[in-house]
Amino acid sequence: MNSCCNTNDTINAVFHHINKHKKGHLKECLLSAIRGFRNGVLTGVRIRIPYIFQAVIYAVLAGGEEKSIGRVKFVIKQMFYHGKNLGMFVGIYKSICCILRNIGIKGGIDSLVAGFIGGYYAFGESKSVSGSVNNQIVLYLFARALIGIIQGMVKRKIIPSSLSTTTPKGFRIFAAVTLALILYLTEYEPENLNASFMGTMTVLYHKSDSGPMIEKGDHKFGIPMLIIILSLFGGIFPKLSLDSMFSYFKL
Repeated sequence: MNSCCNTNDTINAVFHHINKHKKGHLKECLLSAIRGFRNGVLTGVRIRIPYIFQAVIYAVLAGGEEKSIGRVKFVIKQMFYHGKNLGMFVGIYKSICCILRNIGIKGGIDSLVAGFIGGYYAFGESKSVSGSVNNQIVLYLFARALIGIIQGMVKRKIIPSSLSTTTPKGFRIFAAVTLALILYLTEYEPENLNASFMGTMTVLYHKSDSGPMIEKGDHKFGIPMLIIILSLFGGIFPKLSLDSMFSYFKL
């Protein structure tokens, strides 16, 4: 089974490489864009389906209260917008790339131009349900792009290989810099952060300055809290580490 999947992946990679470097006919460009649109729609829908199941289960556990039902409706809308926006982007990107490559524009410029135009029109909406989907996608892709740039700098020997995010030391430094920047913004420039994100940061770092040690409803999470507290002593007592406890409970 794995051999079959690997073979298919190799074939797809070869076809993509060939198509990327040849001048295609209009029919081939159109078919490629249509297939890309289809794959984008299906990928977006598949990504969102687990969130719908999660929202439905939560709604059932909440006794079908209005807020939880509204959440189910919201994630269903997100599924459709995710599929639509991703499908649009792939279709636009592949169409523009084909046009540019046919007139001799290659070497990365084609991808940059097509990605810019596709991103502007397909993922540029920042309001309503579509905006919420786009915000999640763009932030995720920005993080991936940043990591890719770091890896590229390592490959070109602009920065030492020890700073690669694929190495333990490199990832620790990457995590440290990221958290340092976020906490600086949280403490000194909160107005520059997203309001909903800042709400979470306020709970973590500001509301913890005062108030009761145990709040109403905390008992519902007593078992996870106890396990996590015990795991803090895993360095001294290995059997208390999370991995050891997971193995004990066969998780």
